[in-house]
Amino acid sequence: MDLYPWLKLLHILLAIVAVGFNISYGIWLTRASRQPQQLGFALRGIKFLDDRVANPSYAGLGVVGIVLVLMQWSFTTPWILAAIALYLIMMVVGIALYSPTLSRQIAVYEANGPDAPEFAALSQRGRVLGIVLGVIAVAIIILMVVKPG
Repeated sequence: MDLYPWLKLLHILLAIVAVGFNISYGIWLTRASRQPQQLGFALRGIKFLDDRVANPSYAGLGVVGIVLVLMQWSFTTPWILAAIALYLIMMVVGIALYSPTLSRQIAVYEANGPDAPEFAALSQRGRVLGIVLGVIAVAIIILMVVKPG
């Protein structure tokens, strides 16, 4: 039995889950901004989904991706190198910047409410980081699908 197609399927499913959940954060926040009393629930929900679903899916993507490369590709293939570099950048930005921003945003919201200047600044930072992470994720998907060069 050839495991490669099954691992590739798992890789794709993990990508759908990880990126899909991340995309949903903007929807959660847009809807909650129309009902500020729901913003805390939305932020805590996003944090839960990020920590318990999206980030473990990204970790699984890394592991399965390495196995797929070892089975059929080479780490010296340019599109694989580019995808790995982007993945590592995405992990650093997510772990070092986005996750702490979201945690702080929740703390400020719970302490001072949605009208606090610090909350507004953290919301803007979270939005920018979310966009950066989204662009990186799409770039990785493009590399995985198109396999340029």
